[in-house]
Amino acid sequence: MDRKAACLAQADACRARAQADPANSDHWIEESIKWLERAIDPTGGLSMTFETRDEPQIATDETVPPVLSSGT
Repeated sequence: MDRKAACLAQADACRARAQADPANSDHWIEESIKWLERAIDPTGGLSMTFETRDEPQIATDETVPPVLSSGT
């Protein structure tokens, strides 16, 4: 079963629970809507966050200028 079909199946299950549990019907309908949105979202409702860091560059011997001592 692919992701879209799985999301649609979960939405159906939530709608069935809404009918079986009238006291919490609003909750299950909201859950069903979330699953339907995931079914049409190409990422499946997932998001990723990337953090970049400015790492100091490691210089090789060719790029490091020679250090001159003052002779003191």
